[in-house]
Amino acid sequence: MDSHTPPGLDLNFLQGLRLLYVEDEDEVRELLSRFLGRRVGTLEVAVNGREGLEAFLKGEYDVVVTDIKMPEMDGLEMASRIRATGHAVPIIVVTAYSDRDYLLRSIDLGVDRYVTKPIDPDALLTAIHDAVMVRTQQKALLAAETRIADILQQTVMALARAIEMRDPYTDGHQKRVSALAAAIAKEMGLAREVVEGVRFGALIHDIGSIRIPSEILCKPGKLKPIEFEIIKNHSQAGYELLKDVDFPWPIAEMVRQHHERLNGSGYPQGLKGEAILLEARILAVADVVEAMSSHRPYRPALGLEQALAELESGAGQLYDAEVVNACVRLMRRRPDLLPEQGL
Repeated sequence: MDSHTPPGLDLNFLQGLRLLYVEDEDEVRELLSRFLGRRVGTLEVAVNGREGLEAFLKGEYDVVVTDIKMPEMDGLEMASRIRATGHAVPIIVVTAYSDRDYLLRSIDLGVDRYVTKPIDPDALLTAIHDAVMVRTQQKALLAAETRIADILQQTVMALARAIEMRDPYTDGHQKRVSALAAAIAKEMGLAREVVEGVRFGALIHDIGSIRIPSEILCKPGKLKPIEFEIIKNHSQAGYELLKDVDFPWPIAEMVRQHHERLNGSGYPQGLKGEAILLEARILAVADVVEAMSSHRPYRPALGLEQALAELESGAGQLYDAEVVNACVRLMRRRPDLLPEQGL
């Protein structure tokens, strides 16, 4: 049992592992402990599930190998309690083909591998190697995805700041709309991925304003019709800037559609009803609330109550009724989310 290591395994990788081995049969435990102890970096041995759980909670392990049928606490109960701690450590169970119920329980628990009796030490070592390797690769992939998401957020935030630097009157507008839009999406019970997309899209929903001359963007007083037409171009301009960026959400369309209205009176495409993305309908409501509640060069802040009255009067006609209801509920329940209070 000690003479060799199965071909194709990374010996250096195995030597770096910390393994918890739980087995109640003395002879099996002694033989496998000798075999494993010469191939992994650290080996801790326990004689039943209770002792194994105590050892796990006290130490740090890369993998757990356990028999199932043991006194005091069986291997699956121990595995269940380990999973309940939130640790993603790979768990390998040793079972027999006849233990069908135990095998099904193992699958329900999400154990990583199982090895059948009589135990082939090479098969067990291969299962240990492969289970930990897969989990290591998953952790590396998750870390890379998290890093990419962080970079994406930082880039979007930089774009948002660049846009708002051109217009001191709307400084923080996109950030406040983003927070409110995400809160509305969450209030509606939408999936986390959708909420995140709404938050990101709202952060740069006015990116197209970079194409608007500053003298129009910051002009006090009422805009001339031709100036308003230029302002309206920012939705399409934002779409043109973002359409080739491979976001994991429909950001470019959200930006283009955030001034569309259910009855087709919006711009730039005059879309109606469900032809408008749900994310854009949420963004439209959040944008109206923030804009009406905040000071603008051409008027003082109108306040939240007037903004909510505007939404309720236009629900089902201009604005999505479900989105409006969610926004109103949220504002009534959470007055601390008022834009003028630093949403």
